[in-house]
Amino acid sequence: MQIEQLQQGIRAKFEQSRLVFWYDPEESFKEAVSMLIIEGVTVLDMSEQSLFETKKRLELDEPLTPFLLYFPYAEPEADRDWLLDIRLYSEQFFADVSSILLNELGIPKMALRGHIRQRQSFFANKQRMAALKRFVTENEDEASLDRKMIAVLSKAESASLTDILFQLVKDHAEALPSGNDAVGLMDQLDKFELTESLWNELAAQFGYASSKPSLADFILKLFCTELWSQIEATDRDWLLNNVVKTGAGKATALAFMTGWRDSRSFAKAHDVIARQISGQLEVQSRCRDYHPNQLVECETFEVIEQAIIRGLVNDLLDVSRRLDRVQFERILSRRLVSHWCLSRKEYAAIYEALRQAERLLYLRQQYVDGFYYDSAKAMYSAYVSELYLFDQAYRLFNENVASVLNKGADILRQLDEEIENLYTHWYLYEIGLAWDRLLENEHCLEEWKIGGVPQQYQFYDRQVAIHLKSKQFKRVFVIISDALRYEVAHELVFSINREKRFKAELNTQFGVLPSYTQLGMAALLPHKTLSYATDQGAVVFADGLSTQGLDNRNAILTKVKGMAVSAKVLSAWSNEEGREKIRDAEVVYIYHDTIDAIGDKLPTEEKTFEACRDAINELKDLVGRVINRLNGNRVLVTADHGFLFQQTALSEADKTVLDFKPGGTIEARKRYIIGDHLRADSACWKGRIADTANGCGDTEFLIPKGAQRFHFIGGSRFVHGGAMLQEICVPVISIAALRGEKMVQNEKQPVGIVVKSQPIKMANNIDKISFIQTDAVDEQHIARQVDIFIIDSDGKEVSSRETLNFDSQSTSMNERTRDARLKLIGSQFDRHAAYTLVLENTITQTRYSQYAVTIDLAFTDDFF
Repeated sequence: MQIEQLQQGIRAKFEQSRLVFWYDPEESFKEAVSMLIIEGVTVLDMSEQSLFETKKRLELDEPLTPFLLYFPYAEPEADRDWLLDIRLYSEQFFADVSSILLNELGIPKMALRGHIRQRQSFFANKQRMAALKRFVTENEDEASLDRKMIAVLSKAESASLTDILFQLVKDHAEALPSGNDAVGLMDQLDKFELTESLWNELAAQFGYASSKPSLADFILKLFCTELWSQIEATDRDWLLNNVVKTGAGKATALAFMTGWRDSRSFAKAHDVIARQISGQLEVQSRCRDYHPNQLVECETFEVIEQAIIRGLVNDLLDVSRRLDRVQFERILSRRLVSHWCLSRKEYAAIYEALRQAERLLYLRQQYVDGFYYDSAKAMYSAYVSELYLFDQAYRLFNENVASVLNKGADILRQLDEEIENLYTHWYLYEIGLAWDRLLENEHCLEEWKIGGVPQQYQFYDRQVAIHLKSKQFKRVFVIISDALRYEVAHELVFSINREKRFKAELNTQFGVLPSYTQLGMAALLPHKTLSYATDQGAVVFADGLSTQGLDNRNAILTKVKGMAVSAKVLSAWSNEEGREKIRDAEVVYIYHDTIDAIGDKLPTEEKTFEACRDAINELKDLVGRVINRLNGNRVLVTADHGFLFQQTALSEADKTVLDFKPGGTIEARKRYIIGDHLRADSACWKGRIADTANGCGDTEFLIPKGAQRFHFIGGSRFVHGGAMLQEICVPVISIAALRGEKMVQNEKQPVGIVVKSQPIKMANNIDKISFIQTDAVDEQHIARQVDIFIIDSDGKEVSSRETLNFDSQSTSMNERTRDARLKLIGSQFDRHAAYTLVLENTITQTRYSQYAVTIDLAFTDDFF
């Protein structure tokens, strides 16, 4: 050791005391002592000094002088040490390698020299020493120092056992797929004789015990312990041999597993190992007979997610074992925030499909005998208020199923068939039958109207012109989305109303017959009458002017100081360009075509529901663009018609075959025939444009009854043109921009959450705490997702983090409860200490609320 290093170490000791004792039994530094030069310090070689004389000199003669006392022999026993009283208030210097390492690390406990000597090979590397310095404190002991050396070798973010384990399990996972024989982290621990220290740490924190400990065995016990703890059933003892035996260890294991899955950096390692252990334990076959209720808290293995889904599908298909709606919703709410749903989006889509399937099956039970109403008006009102939910649930079910076609949709195959049969063979048939019966009884096609419902051909006068006359609005924007069905518009309104700056209101208008694009678009323009010209084919004229195409519609609108533009063109305008384009217009018609453009073509009709989703997103964006960039404060969204759609191909039984070929035909499509002097047929409705669309002349039409088609050419699953409610219940959405106080009042608030009972007391290492969602999710309230955990007085988390989704729409508060199963980390809890239960918003990571908690564990080593 160089003189400079010695002098540096000795100077550091004099910063702590005036007197420094140095014992050197090997006399390794006897020659070096004479060479020491430490400013202001007197160096005494005690082999040449009288102890009595030295004591007098230190305390009486030179009480302020710093002294270094070098003893070329071992430290004497206390009862033979004449300088013991002085040594006890002085500092002691050690010059062996272990002592210098401790000094370099800033650890004053020289009792650790022997332990350092045993770990000498670890300290031979400068990088390891530098890394260790980041972790050590003055208060190290043998166990904590070993843990921090393990942290260095494993390249952990901190010296916590959790961070160390994250690195070890990641290293283990990376070696699994290929059976990698490369030197791993555990080999590093073996090399520096730190493996035994790791087992001791795991025994203390997790209660891990094994005659042949290994990382693989420990990981197996983690997975088995979690699965065993979360299965709500008595027949789970097949896991028992690999379950941690103490309550505290079990809770710590479960908390670790939760944190492992929640970690962005290490969750992939969890999934790799889970897949291997799942096969090893034969979890899929073992869990086949459990009910979803018994597995609802399990997140350990992906096959359990699949088992829950299969169980829910079976429950939906079997009326005798079907869950009640509240229980079903709770399971879905819990699973949607589970690891496998968050990491595998296909599972979230499957659960959403199950939600819609349950809605359909529930609605089916409400109308088990079909649909019966006193009048067409009553049935129309019923469709607007509730029956549309059949169409919406069917669409959303199929939309979610379609999104997982290549990712495990087979799990839903049987349910898919049941839903398809329900919708196409029962619902469409029954609703068509009931509606046709009313249309016939009330001779509706002779006077096509519903009391209290505006006519589509009156749209401009009743919805646009009336607002311009009031002078409250300088300009009205009208967005016409081709084939925007009422139920799709309903979802659009819900989506718009989630924005605090907008307020959307949904109404309907009675669509024209036949319900097809040319006639529906013409009906929405300013006009007195609509007509066809014999030499112009299917072109519809408004007051003698052609309505076909954007240019002709623009010409008609120009007469009322209006203009027409496509949504694509408008979206490409810059703010300045857009304001200049509309500067002189009082009415702006914006034509949007996403649903009909996809659905009305054979190659793409299967993507109809995907197009509906795109339309909702595009229309929401379009409304925002009009209001924010074009200063629109009055926006109307409507459609030319709705549509019928089913996933399965139709059969010949779905076709209406005419016994004759209609003469005088102007246009013949799947759901309508337009012409002059058409021959009546009992399988069809026959009517006049003059009666159903404010037309003039004698132009007639034929439409098949119910959901029938005339032919399947060009596709058959997506159709419109007929008189079904899905086709002629045309939405009208009124959207206003909100500012100031109105905007504040319209802002949707997340639902409230309170703990179900107080005071809160944790009596077990794993305990349940119940919460109540104080508001239902509705037009004023949105769902809230929170992370729930417990902290001590220093803010340290002492429990697992559990995520709960408060998304219930139930009007009954008793049905809006959620439970969190918290797992305490460790076993050292003081019943008199202050602990806090924290509810933290998952997305913003801001604290929502908190409650005082008492942790009073009667037994910390029980097996439960």
